Amino acid sequence: MPEVVKCVSCGSKEKLEYFSIKDNGIKCENCSKFDKSVIRINNSTLYAIRYIVMSDAKKLFSFSIPNSSVEELKLVSKVYLEEKLEKGYRFDKVIQSKK
Repeated sequence: MPEVVKCVSCGSKEKLEYFSIKDNGIKCENCSKFDKSVIRINNSTLYAIRYIVMSDAKKLFSFSIPNSSVEELKLVSKVYLEEKLEKGYRFDKVIQSKK
């Protein structure tokens, strides 16, 4: 499971704006400078990732986020799962943006 509460490198809880595929979690602005696998994410996407990782399975799909965050979440999910599971997946039907 990815680290989603604090920076996976230094433990900071400030300026968490990046998701590291290589290091399996979120990173602060300073630590992200040394990781080429990071994807920049906004606060809504960070909260969505935290919700998905930390919520009860029954509540997993009971949230909504802005369309821009949906696109970021798709990207992070796709790259993360392809890297960790070593297989490609289609996400266009799994995560749909709210119209």
